[in-house]
Amino acid sequence: MKAVGRYDTALQMFVEETREPDLRRLSFMRWLVENNRLEHPVIGPASGEFVVMGAQAEVAELPLAS
Repeated sequence: MKAVGRYDTALQMFVEETREPDLRRLSFMRWLVENNRLEHPVIGPASGEFVVMGAQAEVAELPLAS
């Protein structure tokens, strides 16, 4: 198993040492953005627990009819 890095007791987690960015990866990411290929199109409607919570919050914010 690969070593994760040193353990920082103040953060209570393992941290990696800084390193130089991978310029090939950054160039590829830039190409994806410039050619509108970074994100895939939406496949279907949103679903799940967070959608329900968001809808309930929106309903709670609606003004009541008098």
